Amino acid sequence: MKKKIIYIVILIIIILLVSIFGMRLSKLNKISELRDESKKISNLYFTEEGSSSITEFWKKDNIIKQNVRLKSGDGNITFWKDFEKDEGYTIFNNSKTYNVGVEVISTQPQANNINCLDNKNILLLSINPMFKITSKKYNDRDCYYIKSGQDEVYIDKEYGITLYQKNELNEYKVNYSVNTVTDEDIAKPDLADFTNSYAE
Repeated sequence: MKKKIIYIVILIIIILLVSIFGMRLSKLNKISELRDESKKISNLYFTEEGSSSITEFWKKDNIIKQNVRLKSGDGNITFWKDFEKDEGYTIFNNSKTYNVGVEVISTQPQANNINCLDNKNILLLSINPMFKITSKKYNDRDCYYIKSGQDEVYIDKEYGITLYQKNELNEYKVNYSVNTVTDEDIAKPDLADFTNSYAE
């Protein structure tokens, strides 16, 4: 009789663990799908405040404009690129100079780069008791809330955009809107008062 009770208890524990694993795996897969979908948004505006900089971003169809300002005031750079025409500029606002071409441009908030959510880690995270994933609100948006050690993340459930991320090195806060970017917002920059850095 005792053995039967022990087997039943063990079976219940196994069923609970499998259920918890399944729910966590389902949530993590959903987050991964949402984040992939967020990269396909054709009209997106966001601001992102990091530990040392503030980024403002506009995307409409094939054109992206991004402004990065250091909080120290030492840097203020605007990137503009038309991917269809393969035309772009890197504009140094403080020195009133520009370069033709764009070496680096983001297509999503830096906060979306969550190392612990690498696809290779999803199975391991699902069974890690120190990894917590629940639902919480952030700025009145329904979010997946992730806590792993010192890392803390809020991921918007509607579009998969990370609204808040904190780790040992940085803290990011993101506000975004979809389908609000106009042609005027992403218009080709007027460089009449700027000097081409590479002009002879």
